[in-house]
Amino acid sequence: MHHHLDVYAYQNRLRQIAPVQKFGFAIAVLLIASIVHPTVQVLIVVWLAIWTIGYARIPAKVYFQLLTVAGIFLLMSIPALVINAVSIDQIASIRVDEIQGVALGSWYLFISRSGMMQAAQIGMRSLSCTSCLLFILFTIPFTDLLHLFRQLRVPTLITELLLLMYRFIFLFFDVVTELQLAQQARGGYRTRKRWMYSVGLLISQLLVRSLHHYRDFSLALNARGFNGTFEVYSPQKHYYSRRYAIESVLGCLGLLLLEFR
Repeated sequence: MHHHLDVYAYQNRLRQIAPVQKFGFAIAVLLIASIVHPTVQVLIVVWLAIWTIGYARIPAKVYFQLLTVAGIFLLMSIPALVINAVSIDQIASIRVDEIQGVALGSWYLFISRSGMMQAAQIGMRSLSCTSCLLFILFTIPFTDLLHLFRQLRVPTLITELLLLMYRFIFLFFDVVTELQLAQQARGGYRTRKRWMYSVGLLISQLLVRSLHHYRDFSLALNARGFNGTFEVYSPQKHYYSRRYAIESVLGCLGLLLLEFR
């Protein structure tokens, strides 16, 4: 899927809208999502889904797949918020907050009511903020984003680190894909024992192959006369949309009014 993300960023229906307009809209909604209550955050998730799927014409399946991946990572962090532990002597002090519990030796593990509320709040805030970041990911190509950062006077070191990280994420996934295909072609995942051996071999070879790709990347840069500064070219013409500007401003004001009411 990682290769298709660039395709969607370059071919979406909002491609010709000025990156600063889209980026400013996403950051404004991100700031709102970080301070409002969960009910308004649900509306933010729905609203940005309309922008990304309806206006930018990103396939709903792809969008919700990425949102689901983010949700899975959030679910993995919920047990740390929901499950608490106290000593047996302190059980009486947590009866109001306890939903269900079990005694294990001298400790009492229980599901916290306040922890459930906190997990719900953090989860909705994270999903709404993730929706803002997905909007940027699907509608602004990375080269345009780098140009925007340079126009905003972001330090060159940070932009170049972002470019290198962006490039090496693709290299990393390429290595994983190549190794998995080679193992599948040799029947490396036929049985459970064989599957565990193949996964271990994949992990051991991943670092070696990644370092080889890094060496090739460095040699390619030196062969092209790299002088320490990455130059990114973006010939695309952009324009500011009055309609989307008005809609985004009214939407943000509506979210703030709902929060205060």
